[in-house]
Amino acid sequence: MSKARLIACTQLLLALLVLGGVWLGLPARWLWVDLPGSALGLASVVAAVALLRGVRWAPALARAVLWAELVIGSACVTLLAISAAQLAGSYGPVGAGGALLMVTIAALVVPYLVVLPALQLRWLRKTG
Repeated sequence: MSKARLIACTQLLLALLVLGGVWLGLPARWLWVDLPGSALGLASVVAAVALLRGVRWAPALARAVLWAELVIGSACVTLLAISAAQLAGSYGPVGAGGALLMVTIAALVVPYLVVLPALQLRWLRKTG
């Protein structure tokens, strides 16, 4: 399997995870979460389809989408860590449960929205 196909398949998987997390996993609708999450998921689908079809501009689009995933993932993890610290510091033992939840969510976000895009950017750079 070529690197472009591998990146395309992982982008499709990531799109399913992001869209499923935003639309099925969240209990309430928040525009500031729904809009970027949906845009990121749809952009991942478009980049994956372009890579699979071998479109000339597909690597450039994939790089842009991967950078967006990396930035959004890093911001999400940072905000979750700040929230966990604030909950644990302000509410003591009661806030520890909320802090544990924030840390758990951050641990789930890191592999898919930080590590995976960084690896894929490296693979794309090596392919040219």
